[in-house]
Amino acid sequence: MNRQIKPPAEEETWESDPVWELLNQAPAPPASARFCDETVRQARLVPAPRSWWRTLLAPAPLAGIATAATAIAILIVGLADHQEKPASHVAASASLEEIAETEMLLAAVDHLDDFSDAELVSLIGF
Repeated sequence: MNRQIKPPAEEETWESDPVWELLNQAPAPPASARFCDETVRQARLVPAPRSWWRTLLAPAPLAGIATAATAIAILIVGLADHQEKPASHVAASASLEEIAETEMLLAAVDHLDDFSDAELVSLIGF
């Protein structure tokens, strides 16, 4: 099946459609005497487009923004209560660290010969 595609002939284009020929032969409708007045009136009745910032300040978006802000505030207050408890755990773990370091230093004092000078300096923290 070897078909060759031919470009459409001049008379086969959409401009040579019989409907267009009938429209070209039809008389143009006359404009009424009040055509300009009615067109201007219709143009004035079309509402002006609203600015983007005015759409944000409409009641529906404001309610959504207020709801989101309230939810965030509740979340922050709820997390603030939970953050105080771990702070006491951090203080307890810090005191446990100090106790462990003190015990290591006391053990090092009892066995000074087992540690090198570099290890003793790192234990002291200089």
